[in-house]
Amino acid sequence: MKKIIITGNVARDPEIRADQQGNSYVTFSVGVTVGNKQNPKTDWVDVSCNGRLLDIARNYIRKGSKLLIEGFPAVRAYINKENKPIGTLQVFAHHIELLGAKEDNVPIDQDSQLAFDLPEPKSTHSGNITLKSDEIPF
Repeated sequence: MKKIIITGNVARDPEIRADQQGNSYVTFSVGVTVGNKQNPKTDWVDVSCNGRLLDIARNYIRKGSKLLIEGFPAVRAYINKENKPIGTLQVFAHHIELLGAKEDNVPIDQDSQLAFDLPEPKSTHSGNITLKSDEIPF
C-alpha cells in the first residue's frame, strides 16, 4: 500500500487540465515546510485530483490555502535543460481537508474545517521513471 499525508500551503491557484482522452483533472502545488524554526526548508509537492475533488478544488482552494492532503505518491523524473536529473514528488489526492488560509494565522476548530473524501482516483498519468536514490536531487 502506498499512501502519503501532507499538510502545507497552496503555492498557486488550481489549474484545470485534460488528458489525451479528454478526462479533466486539476493540478496545484503545495509547499510543505520541514526542519525547525532556525533552519526551515520548503519542499514542493505537485497535487492532482479529478472527479468531485476537481469541483471542490475549483470552488474552494486558492493560493495560500492551508490543506491536509491524503493520497498516493509518485515520483516524476526528467532531465532539465542543463542536462541534470530532476525529481518531483506528485500526490494523487483522494482526501482533502481545508484547514484555513495562510494569512489567517489562527487555528480553526474542528467544526469549521471542510473535509472531502473520494475513492482513490484513477491515475491519468503514465510513464513512471525509476531513478536510483543518489540521482534524485532532494
